[in-house]
Amino acid sequence: MVTADLIRATLRLIGAISSSETPAADESSDALEALNLMLGSWGASRFLSASTGKVTHSCNGSTSYTIGVSGDINTTRPTAIYNAFWSTGGLDYPLSILDYSDYENIGIKTIGGIPEYIVLKPNNPLSTIYLFPVPADGTLTLDNIRPATDLTLADDLPYPPEWIRALKFNLAIEISPEFGFGVSPELVAMAKESRDIVLRSMVTIPLAKFDALLPCNMKQSCSKTFITGGGF
Repeated sequence: MVTADLIRATLRLIGAISSSETPAADESSDALEALNLMLGSWGASRFLSASTGKVTHSCNGSTSYTIGVSGDINTTRPTAIYNAFWSTGGLDYPLSILDYSDYENIGIKTIGGIPEYIVLKPNNPLSTIYLFPVPADGTLTLDNIRPATDLTLADDLPYPPEWIRALKFNLAIEISPEFGFGVSPELVAMAKESRDIVLRSMVTIPLAKFDALLPCNMKQSCSKTFITGGGF
């Protein structure tokens, strides 16, 4: 299915056109704009992004790397990073996600070694990634959540069937007020149900584990607590 077919089906669903009509150019353009805005908003959620992809970057000893179009890591600017690891010598070292405010509290940010943390400082048009400790080399791999690339009317929709259904019903709710139509309770229910199906298809239940920032015992703290607490 191409984007134009989804737009036509959605306009037919809300009653803006009949089954035998083709949308006017301005109707298609307005609905396409709403679709891309909705996908951009969904892309900010970990479980509502179909454009999650792996990105790799060779580390060179820098404490930070810009990420975004034409940045050090030249890719679509991510809204969040949920999984990342650093590799060297055939070994992968998983990285914990650290909030930028916690990173700011680290006293000496230039300590070198095997990184334990990755930090994303969102900005526009380029965000910044920090690693701590700072690796001199190796490869950083990101599983990043990023906004969907804007679609055109001629694009094949890069989504599985459950996504197409969710896009149709939820786009109908998005554009109904603009096109002068009300939203029925039945449409709201179908939009929620289809969106919930997409959410369930994207969720995996992680293994339970202790918080790495909790002290190991009364007399000794774990290394990460030690570092972020400034006790080095």
